[in-house]
Amino acid sequence: MAYEGQQETTNILIIQEEAHRYAKLIEEAFPEEVKTGKLKLIPCVDENEVPDDVSNINIIGTWPLVKQVPQMKNLKWVMTFSSGIDHWEKANLLPREIPLVHLPGGSGIPVAEFVIGLMLNHVKYYTKIWDNQKEHKYERIQGKELWEKTLGIIGLGGIGRQIAKRAKAFDMYVIGTDVQIVDVPYVDKMYLSKDFEEVLKISDFVVLSCPETPETINMMNEERFKMMKPTAYFINCARGSLVVKDALIKALNEGWIAGASIDTHWIKNPLPSYLPPDDPLWDAKNVFISPHISSWTDMYTPRFGAVFVENIRRYLQGQPLINVAPGFGVKAEK
Repeated sequence: MAYEGQQETTNILIIQEEAHRYAKLIEEAFPEEVKTGKLKLIPCVDENEVPDDVSNINIIGTWPLVKQVPQMKNLKWVMTFSSGIDHWEKANLLPREIPLVHLPGGSGIPVAEFVIGLMLNHVKYYTKIWDNQKEHKYERIQGKELWEKTLGIIGLGGIGRQIAKRAKAFDMYVIGTDVQIVDVPYVDKMYLSKDFEEVLKISDFVVLSCPETPETINMMNEERFKMMKPTAYFINCARGSLVVKDALIKALNEGWIAGASIDTHWIKNPLPSYLPPDDPLWDAKNVFISPHISSWTDMYTPRFGAVFVENIRRYLQGQPLINVAPGFGVKAEK
């Protein structure tokens, strides 16, 4: 059984820094198909390597948007090597009848580990200790503990739930928000998403792990930062657009909150996000800035590659794809 209009050769375009690693995973899974030319792999480390003629591309595996999609008359499906799909939805490049595959919660484990590290850095002062070491300065600093502190997770999806699981190992009191009240493992109390301000008021750590939607854009403004405890820490590994940057800087410099860790930023070029060297956030008080790497580990490619390979197998066998994003792969009404 084959997909309607399936060609004798399936052309797979891969665009990602580790494109050749994804290609190797496919070669290992389908050695005969690659050898005989049934599968033709076109790995590109960035958009500049994409060939001029893309008319026969059937499958795309990518992190960046692929602007040549309208030229791909034989395109069957796309996989984005990310959990979120908001960049594809906003670009409106991909016809809705084309399936868009992603991996919800695929970044849960690395982001959760990163968040735990950020919280520990805030209470154990690792950054300050490292700075002292570089200056050969021997200064004993009294730390704090995560024990019995309240962790507020705004968005208990795949990432949020992994954070909750790890926070419980430190005996934290975990609260969080979701679109409905359900029992979530490792979460002590649930709130509806619309009531997230209640979580802000009582949390010692506030972590954003919700998607970018019209409701969440700019959700953390001056009013919301002022609701937080002055001893609380703010962590954002979600999307920069959820935070009003000037409000965050003011909250840090004027002491509305104790500190912040920011891993995702406001400029999307280059992807996934970017903070220019002259941005005032760099000089804000008590802020730890990382270059959008919370999900980027040595397991990223194998984890997303497994879904990519499985869907290639399903495509070749004429089976339904897995992890198709809602609203995509839907035939237009006549």
